[in-house]
Amino acid sequence: MNASPLTLPASLVWLLGAGLLAARVARWLGLPDLVLFVLLGVVLGPGMLDRVNLPATGGVGQLIVIGGAVFMLYEGGRAVDLAVLRRIWPAVALLASLGVAVTAAVVAVASRLVLGVPWTVALLAGAVVAGTDPATIVPLFARLRVRSRLVQLVVAESAFNDATGAVFTMTVLLAITGGRVLAGPVAVDFARLVVLGAVVGVMVGSGVQALVAGDRRWGGFLTEREEVTTASLLAMALAYVVANALGGSGFMAVFVAGIVRGRIPVPPGAQHEAAHNEFLTLLGTVVRMLVFGVLGASVNLRLIGAMGPGGVAVVGVLLFVARPLAVFLTLPLHRAARWSGRELLFTAWVRETGVVPAALAGLLLGVRAPGADVVAALVFLAVVLTIAVQAPTTAAWAHRLAVSDPDGGGSVDRGRGQ
Repeated sequence: MNASPLTLPASLVWLLGAGLLAARVARWLGLPDLVLFVLLGVVLGPGMLDRVNLPATGGVGQLIVIGGAVFMLYEGGRAVDLAVLRRIWPAVALLASLGVAVTAAVVAVASRLVLGVPWTVALLAGAVVAGTDPATIVPLFARLRVRSRLVQLVVAESAFNDATGAVFTMTVLLAITGGRVLAGPVAVDFARLVVLGAVVGVMVGSGVQALVAGDRRWGGFLTEREEVTTASLLAMALAYVVANALGGSGFMAVFVAGIVRGRIPVPPGAQHEAAHNEFLTLLGTVVRMLVFGVLGASVNLRLIGAMGPGGVAVVGVLLFVARPLAVFLTLPLHRAARWSGRELLFTAWVRETGVVPAALAGLLLGVRAPGADVVAALVFLAVVLTIAVQAPTTAAWAHRLAVSDPDGGGSVDRGRGQ
């Protein structure tokens, strides 16, 4: 049921007000804010205090989760450094494609065997949690002194596999709702979603960049900071809507548009870009508050209780079986890079679940996909457990594996059109 006109403002006030406090507490404790945001949603939601009435199945809730996914994928695209990517693209491509498929398959089998859910639900659960989270990984690596190529590998992977994970989820959903879970049709659907989405993304990203680059060769029609920011928001919406209308992946289109938007050179002195980037960074915090708050408020607490240790066991399989398998089966195929065993072990441990999986879970709830409540519960557990367990231990694990860089490690350059 949609939130009423009276409950909508109150719900937003509670989420944003409590979110500000949670963000401050997270900084004080040195924890990722995502965990506190999702727990905040649970506490404020119908299952406890009943102060937030923005279910993911409602119109406003759907707008928040889809808009959040679109925003974070666009920002993930702008964070991709193509100069770095050219050196390690085979490894990134392997992790973001075959690695996502391996992760999804292992989690699907675990969900089927441990929770006893139908294969259709198990496949959706695997697809949704297969992506990692640049929103958590980027600030984490900004504080660590880890080898440059490891930083670049994991950050680039986290950006790309959110897009491929989203496309994979939509492919599985199409197969299920169409009554056909066959390798051939699924592969065709996946290829169509990716290719059409990428083409639309290139066109939209190039068009917007032509308007704001500030160089007459590219156009430079929009120069004020308000115009540039509005153009980026328009690019996100336009890429998503057009790609979906043409039968492609709106998520892939938004991600590619972000890559194009962030990589075409901006002339020196284009001050509007700095203001634009600062605004999107601040907006990202609000997006995380709302998306994770809505997810937390939409989680079925009784279902999580009914899962018991089973749900935790499936997330344990994700951490200790699926991710290591994905890494050790894919990265050695990139022989030119000669990834060491220590580097493989480090990469296998870094895979926090975050914004895009949460938004995808909300999307499935909104369209009432089969077993969407089970998928949302698993995503909730994955977000809390992966961020609470992995993020605080990454620095110690890097030190133990001796993958630190004494010269300071690789910086995390988000680029952002500079």
